Amino acid sequence: MGKERKYLYEIQGLRAVAALMVAVYHIWIQRVSGGVDVFFVVAAFFVVGSLTRRAPLSLADVLDYYGKTLRRLLPGAALVVCATILLSMWLMPDSMWRNQIKHGMASILFLENWSLALTATDYLQQGAPPSPFQQLWALAVQVQFYFAFPLLLWAGLKFDARRGRRDNSSCVLLLLAVTVLSLCYSIYITDKNQSWAYFDTFARAWEFAFGGLLALGVSRVSLSPPAAKVLGWVSLIVLTTFALFLDVSTLFPGVVALVPVLAAAGIVIAARNRCDMRLLNNRFVVWFGDMSFSFYLWHWPLLSFYRYATGEFDVGLLPGLAIIGGAGVLAFVTTWALETPVRRSPLLSRRRVYTYGVCVLLMAFPLALLAVWYQDYQGRSAAARSELATFLRAPDVAGDDLQPSTLIASLDLPASSYDGCHQNYLQPGVRECTYGDSDADYTVVLAGGSHAQHWLAALRVAAEREKFRLISMTKGACMLSTDPHARYQVNPSCLAWNREALERLGELKPDLVFTTATRGQGPEERVPEGYRQVWRRLADSGIDVLAIRDNPWYGFDVPKCVDLQDDPSVACSIPRRSVLKAQSPTDEVQLPNVQFADLSDLFCDDQRCSPLRDNVLVYRDDHHITNTFSYLAADRIIAALDRAESRFDDPPRGR
Repeated sequence: MGKERKYLYEIQGLRAVAALMVAVYHIWIQRVSGGVDVFFVVAAFFVVGSLTRRAPLSLADVLDYYGKTLRRLLPGAALVVCATILLSMWLMPDSMWRNQIKHGMASILFLENWSLALTATDYLQQGAPPSPFQQLWALAVQVQFYFAFPLLLWAGLKFDARRGRRDNSSCVLLLLAVTVLSLCYSIYITDKNQSWAYFDTFARAWEFAFGGLLALGVSRVSLSPPAAKVLGWVSLIVLTTFALFLDVSTLFPGVVALVPVLAAAGIVIAARNRCDMRLLNNRFVVWFGDMSFSFYLWHWPLLSFYRYATGEFDVGLLPGLAIIGGAGVLAFVTTWALETPVRRSPLLSRRRVYTYGVCVLLMAFPLALLAVWYQDYQGRSAAARSELATFLRAPDVAGDDLQPSTLIASLDLPASSYDGCHQNYLQPGVRECTYGDSDADYTVVLAGGSHAQHWLAALRVAAEREKFRLISMTKGACMLSTDPHARYQVNPSCLAWNREALERLGELKPDLVFTTATRGQGPEERVPEGYRQVWRRLADSGIDVLAIRDNPWYGFDVPKCVDLQDDPSVACSIPRRSVLKAQSPTDEVQLPNVQFADLSDLFCDDQRCSPLRDNVLVYRDDHHITNTFSYLAADRIIAALDRAESRFDDPPRGR
């Protein structure tokens, strides 16, 4: 093999390739590339390789390593977060401010991966636009690994030292255990809840642990230079192209993540065996590799703010190249003007306390900017809530301002979202709350998912005017259905919730159950069989049903569209035929205990559906109506209740 290579330039080139992969796939292909997985493997390769060479490793060494790592990561991270906050305040639509302030704080605390995991699994936030802080999830995961793995290695090396061993065997066993356990967990959680798994640190730990095993074992793999070159080129081709042929966006980070991880390992092994890949070890690529992570951090906010500024999601060739070029320039400035001086400072290298003090100071800047942003948001949202309250007291004499403001539209929720009555789709059991006249003889139960729940405001007005008891019994993403295999029942707890809800309805024996009647959009709009089964079971208990045709789903964030368009009533409208059948599918269903209500004229005319009705914002996201719109639709809901009562009561009992 010849003399061992002390510096593997191909690995720096691999970093450059990974960063460019992420940017290209984000800008033009809109797919997951596997580049981030390469970052994890390479980062662990250096962490484990560096620390295990220091044996015996003391806690002081671990603290010094933390300081060195923070000096390398925090300057660039602080600058990117500061820039993202300032650009957000300038360019971001008002409708996104509330959630993005949360993402900003999570980024500062290096918890953005968990913030995104919660957002991805929050039914009320699904369909929200991507956060301009989103790329910081990978940095958050790396920082968490940088904190945990040195302690793991310290424990393993200390155990080996007590046994008089110097072969790192305990470290190997610990890393192997993490790899196996985390990979098994990753496969499981990706299958059960991929949107959570993608950002889950524990589902990614095996990639980091695998990189550590690679650092400890790469010297044992011996290849001839020609064989190493073949391995390196095959690995590079697989790495850069596999996601073109396989859309892995909904499959990561389970078994499929083995492809970029093993490809990265192949390139590392090839580099260790003198593969001499000029594409990866030439001076320019190695130079770019030094600033690759800064490039990764910068490309995403530039892409996000380009989309906010233009209102266009698709990026053409020239704008995309400009984003890549801009990210490259910013990465160069960040690396050589800020990161390198801080990282190589002799003063900071000598005194650990100085390092930690400077790191606290660096993160104080984005924290201060975030505080300014939050105060601005609080003042504006308080004014918007006051204007909304005035509007609701006298809608007929309101001004021309949009109500609710897009700034607070995501908070314009039914009362049950605030009083704890509406369950999220992970919570078990059945909760119920009573509104209206609790002593009335006539009882209406609102039951189903969030599309039943968002009519609560109208039903509360009806209950107060008509003097009946209203019971709310709703659960996010859990429609009133007995079909366990339906795609619309997104969580296994929905089936148990439906069983309990039907038992409770049988005990209550309400005069009427209010729920949704349809599912699907356009040609696929239908009355699901699971809904009909529930209605038949309610008929067996002598319970009548008022089922309302579901509202149109837009497929994009409506408040954001309204923010970005000069004429949102036109630009944000959609063809009626794309979201509603010409004839309601409820017309084909005849059940003696079910009355249907079609309020689609509230949302659409004969040709198009608009998210605005005069000066009222109809939607708070891509498919839930605002509480304000529900409140203003109370007269239509009362009329539907009257028709249902007239049909089912002969003579009418009255409310």
